[in-house]
Amino acid sequence: MLDRGLHAWYLFAMFVRTKEKPNGKISVQIVESHRKADKVSQKIIRHVGQAVTDMEVQELKKLAQKIIVEMKNQRSPVLPIFAPEDIYGDHSRAEAIDDKVDMAKLREEQRIIEGIGDVFGKIYEDLGLSKALGDTKKDSSWNEILKACVLARIANPVSKYRTASMLEEDYGVRIALEKIYRMMDRLVEQESHIRQMITSSTLELFGSKLDVAFFDVTTLYFESVDEDELRAFGFSKDCKFKETQVVLALVTTTDGLPVTYRLFPGNIYEGHTLISMIEEIKKVHEVRNVLLVADRAMFSNQNLEAMEREGIKYIVASRLKRLPNKLKQEILEPDGYAATAIEDELHWVKEFSHDQRRLVVSYSSKRAKKDSADRLRLIERLLKKVKDGKVKIKDIIPNYGTKKYLSLRDKEAFIDESKMEKDALWDGMHGVLTNADDLSLNEIISRYRGLWSIEESFRISKHDLKMRPIYHWTPERISGHILICFIAYALVRQAMYRVRIQYEPMSFEKMRNELLHTQASILLDTATNRKYILPSKTTPVQKRLYHIFGLKRSEVPRRMT
Repeated sequence: MLDRGLHAWYLFAMFVRTKEKPNGKISVQIVESHRKADKVSQKIIRHVGQAVTDMEVQELKKLAQKIIVEMKNQRSPVLPIFAPEDIYGDHSRAEAIDDKVDMAKLREEQRIIEGIGDVFGKIYEDLGLSKALGDTKKDSSWNEILKACVLARIANPVSKYRTASMLEEDYGVRIALEKIYRMMDRLVEQESHIRQMITSSTLELFGSKLDVAFFDVTTLYFESVDEDELRAFGFSKDCKFKETQVVLALVTTTDGLPVTYRLFPGNIYEGHTLISMIEEIKKVHEVRNVLLVADRAMFSNQNLEAMEREGIKYIVASRLKRLPNKLKQEILEPDGYAATAIEDELHWVKEFSHDQRRLVVSYSSKRAKKDSADRLRLIERLLKKVKDGKVKIKDIIPNYGTKKYLSLRDKEAFIDESKMEKDALWDGMHGVLTNADDLSLNEIISRYRGLWSIEESFRISKHDLKMRPIYHWTPERISGHILICFIAYALVRQAMYRVRIQYEPMSFEKMRNELLHTQASILLDTATNRKYILPSKTTPVQKRLYHIFGLKRSEVPRRMT
């Protein structure tokens, strides 16, 4: 940059620097190098975090590079969307209070939540979602409504009707319910574009290289019995068999960051979703470079052959009890199993061959105790239905778990102890099938055990963000609701990821609770009609969260202009 008055020139360059600290940890920093004429100076503009292991250093470096890109794009500071700008202005340039205020004349008009809008609003902007519905002036109001609805779902997930009321009560902004519905109609038109934006933001964290992806499905129910092309009766994972539902298929990284998703009719068998999802993954990534991990519902020759045709490596849970009898006998033979530690837990592991694929079987005493306890609970439930040594057929039809311990004779059901004994032989046993020839047994089992992260993803989506029950009835509104929840989920996972690699793991529940308590009071001076903002005291955890996302919260009271 040339300064014509001083006839001097400057160069600015940002780069990532690592520095070993006295405590042995490695500090990762973003440094800006300034050159003015022949003089060079450096300034630390961001402490990204401290690492102990080489893997942590690499993760922090990736994050630092992403932050540099954001800085170079000169994205404007994020202002929470929940409240008017006279409440959520630029705190660093807040008007100093030089008024003589009579404390007896002050009245609290409203208490607003700042933390959710500050932190998750920052991530929302980082993902480039501020123009998700278009970048024209006409689109700006719809973009603001979308952002308000997404952040409101993170703060307090309720129905759209209740959301409109909550925004006014807790955040000082009024949005008509009809406008929220109209925004959702516009949102569906941009669904593919928005999903691609979220996918790109996830892949950017990993240098656009996705090595391992987790795949699973869940069901989302309606408070309704009406069916259409999307809503249908099916096997409910929430045990809501009397309500219609849809099926949601989700693909994530090992950290639970979203890659893509797709909705299916509620009556589809979950194993039939995989082939369609392969096509979905191909739209966003080179599938031949991905190791796909899935549970036993995906264990079918049709699915395995489809992945093999696409050149996809996979690890899929195997139904050991449905294997050929000869192979089952080999698996139950104790000889040949080797002891190994997997994630600080002792396993006995052995490899077999099945249909020219690798079958890896492991045994753990921890799993054996759980399997035994689960069976005892089923037996206790079954015994409650026994009368004169028999069980009524009508009592067991809906009970899928206990049916496997019964035998039918002359249209009557009896408890079969031999079935219990055979079932007990498999306590603690688990198998996975894979075509990955380059992975060790430990790596294969460890990869599969990471599948819990996608189960956590469903818990966050369904419980913390209350994706279900769904209160919309048309396919378009249903899709719009799921997309709002998906955007909220992407923000949550990004937040958890950044906090983990820069600080320490923190649950979404704790993060949300801290930010919900980052508040401010709007005070009215009844003598002058002037309004003031009085921020709440910032806790150490709140300060840490703000620092991680490059934010600084002022605790100094300020006057609203």
